[in-house]
Order: sequence, then C-alpha cells, then structure tokens
Amino acid sequence: MATKKSLTVPQNGTQPAEIKTPMDNMISGTTTKKPTLKRPTSFSLSPEILIQFKAGCAYQGRPMSDVIEELMLQFINQK
Repeated sequence: MATKKSLTVPQNGTQPAEIKTPMDNMISGTTTKKPTLKRPTSFSLSPEILIQFKAGCAYQGRPMSDVIEELMLQFINQK
C-alpha cells in the first residue's frame, strides 16, 4: 500500500493581511471597475462580415465599439 504523504500549505503570502467585507468596500468607496455610462449589447452578424470588421478595426487601431457608435450616429443623422 502507498504511504500517506502529508499536505503542506505555505503560511506566508497566501492571503491578504485583512480581508475586506462587501460592506467595507461600500464604505471605503473603492471599486474594481471604472463606472461607465455605456451599456453592453449583443446582436447577430454574418461571421465573414464580423471577421472583416474586426480586422479593419485592428488595422486602424480603433476599438470596435467606437466604430459601431460612429456608424450608428451616422445612421441616425442621415437625411
């Protein structure tokens, strides 16, 4: 039969000295995410068009959401 090995757990550096509760986080006002006014959305697209769109945005160094917002504004402002 196999011998039983003892489990060792490091005692230093594995946890923060103080673990904050959600109430502590609310009081201190620290947040992990930046507040944003943008809302997530989803819709279906042709895979080929999506690939080309992603590549075009990457080539121009622009986020896809910025380009989509610009296109939406152009559509809204059409006469």
